[in-house]
Amino acid sequence: MASVEKEFSDFLEAHEKDIFSFCLYLTMRGDDAEELYQDTMLAAFLSMDKLDMAKNPKAFIYAIAAGKWKNARRKAFRRNTIAPAADVLEIADMPGADGTEAAIEKVLFKKAIAEAFSRLDVKYRVPLILCYFDDCSIEVIAGICKIPKGTVKSRLHKGRSLLKRELVKEGYDGR
Repeated sequence: MASVEKEFSDFLEAHEKDIFSFCLYLTMRGDDAEELYQDTMLAAFLSMDKLDMAKNPKAFIYAIAAGKWKNARRKAFRRNTIAPAADVLEIADMPGADGTEAAIEKVLFKKAIAEAFSRLDVKYRVPLILCYFDDCSIEVIAGICKIPKGTVKSRLHKGRSLLKRELVKEGYDGR
């Protein structure tokens, strides 16, 4: 048993930043991401016996995080306590924002992307996060989301289209 715990501990040490980043992309808020990360790690630890290190353990933990996040959103919706998503980027706290026009445009564009991303439906947001931020393959995304590969591909395509449409509405030219 000690060997399994050591292997799990080594895995977490190697991938904790990736898993926390995934939680942050899902929640779009630092404090919520921290809570989701802790809940995910606890659940992963409790289901260590189901975790096969020979397969893709990172995908297993991503699936736990995605499931916990979806459950939390359902509970919040039922309680009618959904608050507007906070910005991932806070312009005032950004290092290196020297006030030049290019820097300001870059910050505003990042903010527009974050806002458009936060408005995406969950079924499009999760595959996009997994694909572009965590470099997961179509097969891995399908396993995490428990949907067919073809559905993953169509959701990625539709999600990109929706993001582009939102950015065009905001005045960006869609390139």
